Amino acid sequence: MASLTPLSKGLIALAVVGAMASAVWHLVLKERMSGEATSEWQSTSAPVAATPNAASTSTATATAPTLANQTPTFSGSAMENFEIGRKLMASGDFAQARKHLEAAVNAGDGAAACLLGEMTLKGQGGIVANQDASAKLFQLAQSRGSICFATGQ
Repeated sequence: MASLTPLSKGLIALAVVGAMASAVWHLVLKERMSGEATSEWQSTSAPVAATPNAASTSTATATAPTLANQTPTFSGSAMENFEIGRKLMASGDFAQARKHLEAAVNAGDGAAACLLGEMTLKGQGGIVANQDASAKLFQLAQSRGSICFATGQ
């Protein structure tokens, strides 16, 4: 009778642990994380006044409003707002891109949460750079089925 090698035992253990983690995620954590991420990311993004040197000054602080109170309602769908926001972001108009991406995130678009998380990570579009808020946006995107890859530019 053949015995298992240490490598095969390790791979079997890894598969069992992965299956258990997947079951816990789908049965317990998925709903908890998606509910928390929606409200937490909105309360931690802190916009600053639109001045040329606002990002470079250390005294730029602001209250943290929720997007529901600040984001204008756009007539387009989440997908349309995402596309407009993506194009504006590519052209360098981060302030307008942020408005469309926030509307798309509020409408349930995961890909928009990725782009908004990237903007939050870099401090673009009048948002103070915030790693925690960015991570929450990336988690929100993941809970909506999108995988984020922030660029280093």
